[in-house]
Amino acid sequence: MDERLTRDDRLRKQKEIDAVYRGGRRHHARFFRIHVLPTTLAVSRFTVSIPRKVCIAVLRNRWKRLLRESFRKNKAAIGPGLDIVAVPTQPPGDLKRQQVEFVLLQLVRKHRTGIR
Repeated sequence: MDERLTRDDRLRKQKEIDAVYRGGRRHHARFFRIHVLPTTLAVSRFTVSIPRKVCIAVLRNRWKRLLRESFRKNKAAIGPGLDIVAVPTQPPGDLKRQQVEFVLLQLVRKHRTGIR
């Protein structure tokens, strides 16, 4: 299976991201939350949105790397048909990618099973 994060795997237009915020469900974890909107597409799409007040630019870029890589590595486990926007709520500190992966998958499972 191709593990690259392609253009089709990303939410690129602000209109699409706004639709996820408006119509999607939120699921919270300690360090970040995700907004998830089910779609009829054959792939799941992902983006990261980090408010400037959360942390400085270097740490925002670290969040982007951690979250995008976690999504990329787990595209098969996440499955098709979801638009996901990840929003960190605090600086990443000393978080490792494996920890971020675990929480991301846990939140997606929570959405798929309908648990609030």
